[in-house]
Amino acid sequence: MKKSFSKQQYLFLAGIIVAIVLTATLVLKNKNNQTAKPNNPIVKTIITQQADKNTTIEVSGFVRGVSRADVSPLASGTIVKILKHEGETVKKGEVLAIIHNDQIDAQVAAAKAGAAALEKTLNDSKKYYTQLVDEAKTNRDALPSDSANEAVQSAERARDLQIQASKDQLIAAQGSLGIASAGKNNFTLTAPFAGTIMTVYSREGGFANFSMPLVSLSTPNSLEIETYVSATNGKNIAVGNVANLQTSNGAPLSGIVTAVAAGNDAANFKTLVRIHLNDETGLVGLGDFLRGQIIVARSGQAISIPRKAIISRGGDQIVFVLDENNVAKEQTLKTGTENNGLVEVTEGLSANQKIAIEGQQYLLNGSVTTPYESK
Repeated sequence: MKKSFSKQQYLFLAGIIVAIVLTATLVLKNKNNQTAKPNNPIVKTIITQQADKNTTIEVSGFVRGVSRADVSPLASGTIVKILKHEGETVKKGEVLAIIHNDQIDAQVAAAKAGAAALEKTLNDSKKYYTQLVDEAKTNRDALPSDSANEAVQSAERARDLQIQASKDQLIAAQGSLGIASAGKNNFTLTAPFAGTIMTVYSREGGFANFSMPLVSLSTPNSLEIETYVSATNGKNIAVGNVANLQTSNGAPLSGIVTAVAAGNDAANFKTLVRIHLNDETGLVGLGDFLRGQIIVARSGQAISIPRKAIISRGGDQIVFVLDENNVAKEQTLKTGTENNGLVEVTEGLSANQKIAIEGQQYLLNGSVTTPYESK
């Protein structure tokens, strides 16, 4: 008797056949992948070159006069009137602001009253002790004796001592009055030298604090800029270095370094540099913003490469150097200054080496690459 297959049996058999076909397909594909040649990473490269003998350090700053000062009151008080404002020129001794404080008026009044009282005491003491001396002399003339002479001398000594003590007290009181009066005079703030008002730090009706700047004053001639550079760059700058600068509208201007701070700004590890401006044509004025470069001689040889060529791995700065077979090798660097996107490499590279500048983040030590050179 002939045996027949059910529908379920046919479906089960078909499923087994499909599974066998899929498994065979995957095995063949995996085998082909293993035997196929892997794709090499594509990287953009350059040939390293020796850096210039001179290097530049970027700087910028606002134009200021060589002579400048922040003018501060010697006591606190309310600002009654500000007589000069930003951009105005002033003469030496010209009044900048008037400051008032009722407390200083009371101090002056008290000092005057104290001095007047002591002056009256001095006059009264002179009269009183002079009268005692006169009485002693009258008694001596009436009944001359050694004891009478001693009484006269004692009265004279008491007179002189008391008068001198009163004089000392009066001198001290007059000194206090002078100090209080000088403090009151300091509430009229004056310009210490002729110049231009750069900044007024408060407004009328505001409060001026003791020794806090109220007005910034600068001379309009002998101009310079103050700028800060990194501590590393600061070590390479010397007095006499030339600076090539330009104004906000692109006009060129030269300058020369006149001072380099002996120490660094502890707050941000910067070094202060002053640059005197050679502005015979009057291109710039107080408050103008300048930017440019200080030209310094390189202390040693270096290789200049783009910043984008350097990547950080494990805390080190590295580049990938390609050999004649385009095999990439990690190279640790020691770097110096950076300007306009170019970094000076002082250790780790030499001239005429091929390095990756794009795509290197995908490389590993020993990777075979497909390079194309930067134009």
